[in-house]
Amino acid sequence: MEELTTIVGHLAPDLDCLTAIWILVRFGGARNATLQFVPAGQTLHHRPPDEDPHIIHVDTGGGRFDHHRPDAQGLCAAELVRRSVAPDDEALARMVKQVNQIDNATAPRGSQGFFNVNALVAGYNLLFPNRPHHVAYAMLPNLDAWYEHEQRQIQLEKAFARRVEFETPWGLGIALDGDDGGSSKLAYRHGAVLYAYRNEKGWMGIAARSRSNVDLSPVYRDLRIIDRDADWYLHPGKRMLLCGTPKAPPRSPSRLTLDELVRVIQGEALFLDRSSSVADRHR
Repeated sequence: MEELTTIVGHLAPDLDCLTAIWILVRFGGARNATLQFVPAGQTLHHRPPDEDPHIIHVDTGGGRFDHHRPDAQGLCAAELVRRSVAPDDEALARMVKQVNQIDNATAPRGSQGFFNVNALVAGYNLLFPNRPHHVAYAMLPNLDAWYEHEQRQIQLEKAFARRVEFETPWGLGIALDGDDGGSSKLAYRHGAVLYAYRNEKGWMGIAARSRSNVDLSPVYRDLRIIDRDADWYLHPGKRMLLCGTPKAPPRSPSRLTLDELVRVIQGEALFLDRSSSVADRHR
């Protein structure tokens, strides 16, 4: 099937058309498919859209993967393809839900205020106004990246169920072990003012809401004493304290456990022997 498949979209392909193509390529066994583009609403060689099983029309032609049919109102081409090709993929469902909202102008107010994936598609169409193939091939890796992001979000949400909640001088804190810090948004959404984490590499961090009155300077001072061998970095805004990130891997990671870090945040740094470093205690 892979070598014989032709996927047909419309000229100046939009996000919906491109996502439908991408789903067929990545999940539908059409990795080596040939791409063709026709004026919107038309079909390849003006033949019935579903006449040849090896020619798949998306978002054009009125066939099974064109949502411009009366029985597909409120849907999009990508959703029709998803239901046919990968109906049980949760990350893909989340992704296509957003495509559907954009395509049907039902996205939440303000969600499209910044540069976004729809603007990216528009930019590619401006770069390649007469070369829809270029637009499609340029967007495929972007859609790959978006899908990986959605998969990561699902993992974070599952990990978030194992969170530890604690009180801080500034309000609710949430801590998570085995995560890389990507759950801060989930923590803030849950009502936390501060989020702390330790990942599987031993990298640690503390982050506070941007508009909070949190000042992590005292925590930083305590860490410089009890965990002095570790590469702790206090952000100039005083609301972020890090020891290891993908941007700046630590030369010396922290030896603290997440529970110990929480106790330092709570102002209980004296529970450790100030005359020796954490590294000394773990030797």
